[in-house]
Amino acid sequence: MPGPWPGRDVPFYAGPPQPEPPLVPRTNRLAIVAFVTGLCGLVLLAVGFAIAALVQAGRRGERGKGLAVGALVVSAVWAITAAVALAVAVGSLVTADRDESGQVTGKDRVLPAALRVGDCVTDFEAGSLRTPVTALPCTEPHESEVVAQAELPEGDFPGNRRIHELSTDACYLKTIRFLKSRHYEHLEPYLIMPTKTNWDAGDRNVLCLLTYTGPGTITLPLAQTLDPKLKYWTELAYGDCFGKSDSDAPTQRVLSCTQEHWSQVYAVLTMKPGPYPGPRAMERKADATCEKQLKKAFGKRPYPEYYSFYYAEKFEWDGGIRTVVCFGTSEKRLLKKSMLPR
Repeated sequence: MPGPWPGRDVPFYAGPPQPEPPLVPRTNRLAIVAFVTGLCGLVLLAVGFAIAALVQAGRRGERGKGLAVGALVVSAVWAITAAVALAVAVGSLVTADRDESGQVTGKDRVLPAALRVGDCVTDFEAGSLRTPVTALPCTEPHESEVVAQAELPEGDFPGNRRIHELSTDACYLKTIRFLKSRHYEHLEPYLIMPTKTNWDAGDRNVLCLLTYTGPGTITLPLAQTLDPKLKYWTELAYGDCFGKSDSDAPTQRVLSCTQEHWSQVYAVLTMKPGPYPGPRAMERKADATCEKQLKKAFGKRPYPEYYSFYYAEKFEWDGGIRTVVCFGTSEKRLLKKSMLPR
């Protein structure tokens, strides 16, 4: 029988055995998670995962260190971007766009503490220093205006209640002239007072605001709403004629003494400085002073049917106003000429 196919049982020559291909380390899963969270802007998570990935990959011999480092780099970029955005946002809240004269030129959201005298605003919330307001030109519709600024006396921080009292008195004296506004019945005073932190840093300034509460809005500065014929009682001068006195009215409309009128100022005096004597003592002093001035003002001419006076209250006295205004009044008939001798 024929033998087997030649070489059938002889193995083919394959050369020396080849080494097995090396094992490829797997990529660390935490590194992947770190990179993805970093791309999404989850900075704190990305940093945490990246640090854990670096430690774990080094211990296990896994790949992914590049991803972890990339996650840290991306997180740093996110952090820097956020810091810049925050700085811009905070900066915009403490400054408003102004022209060379300091007037607001646009509509800017700012914190109340960033306001200046002459600024007009909307969205003002009394008692809130953290809620932004909109500062805008006073020719735009608005409700509030910063009309004055006062500096409180030096000393230790006196407490919030005393700060409010001092601020109220200071702002009243600073805003007296706005009692002559045609809108004064609809004007409410508000304060932006220094906090203890401000006080300790040397900032004792208080901002005085007036808010319009009437119908509609205002589209001009309050200074342009003042009536030049109205006078606050401390502005009354010798010889001024006006209508019937109203103790509740803060101002009087001064008339020509040839027009029909009821009253006329015959003396304006300033009391001696010193501690405020109290309302009753002040009234007695004003009465005695004005009675004495009758003889000096009228001489032998007939006295007015009735005389009265205005005098300073304590907060006015403390603010340097020690004025007494004496005026005579006709009770029975309107006057058409001056009651004072020429």
